[in-house]
Amino acid sequence: SGIVIVLLVFCFICSFSNAKEESSVLLSFKNSVDDPSKTLSSWNTSVNFCQHWNGIACTAKGRVSILALENLALPGSLLVSTINSLPFLLELSVLGSNFTDALNSSKQACSLELIKLSGNQNMSFTTNFDAMLVCKGLKILNLSNNQIEGKIQVPIGSVLEVMDLSNNLFSGELPHLLFSQCKRLRYLDLSHNHLTGELPEDLFKNCTNLQQISLASNSFRGTSFPSIHSLPSLEFLDASFNNFTGPVPAIHENLKHLNLSSNNFSTTRETLCPSLNSSRLESLILVNNKLTGRVLDSVMNCSSLRMLDLSFNSLTGEIPSSICKQLPKLEHFLAWVNNLQGQLPQNLASCSNLTEIILTFNNLSGNIPPELLSSTKSLQWLCLSNNRLSGELPDSLEHAKEMIVLQLSNNSLQGKLPSNMTMQTIDLRGNSLSGRISASLNGFTGTKSAKSNVAGTSLKLATGIKTCGCIDNIFILQGISLEEMERLLSAKSGGCKCSISFLPASFYGFSTTSPSFIDVSFNRLVGDIPRELGSMQDANYLSVAHNFLSGTIPVELGYLKKVIGMDLSFNDLQGSIPSSFSSLQSLTGLNVSHNNLSGPIPQGGQLWTLDPSSYAGNAGLCGFPLA
Repeated sequence: SGIVIVLLVFCFICSFSNAKEESSVLLSFKNSVDDPSKTLSSWNTSVNFCQHWNGIACTAKGRVSILALENLALPGSLLVSTINSLPFLLELSVLGSNFTDALNSSKQACSLELIKLSGNQNMSFTTNFDAMLVCKGLKILNLSNNQIEGKIQVPIGSVLEVMDLSNNLFSGELPHLLFSQCKRLRYLDLSHNHLTGELPEDLFKNCTNLQQISLASNSFRGTSFPSIHSLPSLEFLDASFNNFTGPVPAIHENLKHLNLSSNNFSTTRETLCPSLNSSRLESLILVNNKLTGRVLDSVMNCSSLRMLDLSFNSLTGEIPSSICKQLPKLEHFLAWVNNLQGQLPQNLASCSNLTEIILTFNNLSGNIPPELLSSTKSLQWLCLSNNRLSGELPDSLEHAKEMIVLQLSNNSLQGKLPSNMTMQTIDLRGNSLSGRISASLNGFTGTKSAKSNVAGTSLKLATGIKTCGCIDNIFILQGISLEEMERLLSAKSGGCKCSISFLPASFYGFSTTSPSFIDVSFNRLVGDIPRELGSMQDANYLSVAHNFLSGTIPVELGYLKKVIGMDLSFNDLQGSIPSSFSSLQSLTGLNVSHNNLSGPIPQGGQLWTLDPSSYAGNAGLCGFPLA
């Protein structure tokens, strides 16, 4: 027993000595790096390094098992030498640093179970990247958001569970045997690279535990698509922004989210989901393909759908009258820029969970069902612009208290402008509405917040519109017309060119206490512009152009501190431009042309930076920038 005690004491001393050596290695590491965010400020000898050092965890015997580093400047091969001095290290995480080492040159790296090297923009592997893939003990590999180049050439390790290579510069075709040993693989993300080629139908046949696959934003092509019927656990598949063609692949009953947007799929099966009430599919996104015909009929078996986006295709036919009965959970219904015909189903209001209906740019006709506005309590987004809708604008709009965005522009709607609409975005441009503009449009009680889960992302379409990503989401989210967006963004951004985000790429939220967008131009409105509109604290855009408005421009409109665009043109407004307009510092677009205005253009602010055409057609106006 005495010998046992001596051995235990000796082992304790050895363990303590080794642990102390590791803490010294880490302190030496700290002293050699640039740490602007003070990530390693807790690393000092006054506290136990296993318990109190940030980013460090230890085994029961006090040996370093986890090393997590963020926002560091790592010189040379410092990290590799440090790893080699930590023989019990199992997990390594380096985020947002300038790590440029070839990690696979470390003799210790292939003993790790987790490697997470994400967001290191200067990172590239100068030696064989494939050596890392075949590490026998590696379970989690995350190399996302780096600048890693090269091809993926060898099969992944047999115990790998998570593989994330997204947002890099990988290129070439995927080898047929890449996933030959992928029995344990649960998560695969190869998105946002330069991968090419056709994918074999049996590519994932051995990956029976796969739950999520993302192949988005590459250059994969071909009419065949990897079969997913052998993947009973698969719930999420994103193959958007590639060049796949042919029919939309069959969907098995366990899949929950499918995104095949921005490909060249041309047909769908008669029924996309296997059988009524057995499908678990919640999100189906087929935006910007080459789909034609009555595709809506083919999704009616997908009874669990919450998100359906078929926008930017060539769909025809009518919206099925049974849509609410067959898709009772539907929340987001988007099919804009298609050729849908017929009337809006009268029973569309029975879709009690609907929050978004976006059917802009179709050939829908007939009336807007009044019940859709009064009975659908959850409806926040209603976008039916650029159709052939007619009849009276429903009075029930005044009762749509939860609605955030209303877009009915460029139809043939008639009747009076409702007096108590409480939306953030009101777009009724290009109809035949009559009556006066209500003073009650200026605000609503409390604060309204909205967010959209709209699927359409940066679709690169040939519209000729110049935009900037920092601006376009805001305007489209709030409903501004494409024509007005082009003019305003050109003024705001100097005409820089970016891809066009017609709808928010993900969740974009905004809260206001007043409307942020009002466009009632090209109607038959009469009377004065209510001065109460000047109290809209969150207004970004106001257009009442091409109506029959009279009276003077209210001084209060000069109090719209956030307004970027204002169009009062082609009316019968009289008097002068209020001097308060000189304080509109955010203003990039103002049009008061073709009225009966007179007097000098106020000095200062943005008014003198505008094009002279903004003031044309007013014989009595004078001063700069007019000649």
